[in-house]
Amino acid sequence: MEIVLGIVTSRELSSFSFYDDALYAFKSVLSKGLLGFNSDLVETISIRLICLSPKFSKFFQAHRPKYYEDKTLKYRGSVTPEVRMYKCLTADFVVDFEGYFKLTTKEECLRYLALSFIDFLKNLKYPGKLKKFEKEKLLQAVKDIFIENAIISEQDGV
Repeated sequence: MEIVLGIVTSRELSSFSFYDDALYAFKSVLSKGLLGFNSDLVETISIRLICLSPKFSKFFQAHRPKYYEDKTLKYRGSVTPEVRMYKCLTADFVVDFEGYFKLTTKEECLRYLALSFIDFLKNLKYPGKLKKFEKEKLLQAVKDIFIENAIISEQDGV
């Protein structure tokens, strides 16, 4: 399975490099780890990781998860005017800015992101067409990835 993570953050986070380092390390660990996960219903999960300060978040609205079984989307004026979405699940993962911004090390940030992402997957309302999707199997695979990479421990209550 391929996971695509788009990162949307406030500029406050770029004032300290460890915030960005943690976000990109999180993206890398998750992308590499889920390559071995297979599903008949989903081949790609496209997630927007959103971490915006309160003054910027009022201009942004998270979208509900969508599933594209096989659809071609058209974007006028784009470099790629047509994009084929095949067995693709899209979702917005909103990270609490205040909780993330108070952390002081890359390791703390990674742990916070991992635990938040696990909670996000637990509470994700999957679209109706994915009733038979192996949600628990995906959740366990994500937990295992974070444990193997020493981001969280088995005792973290996940």
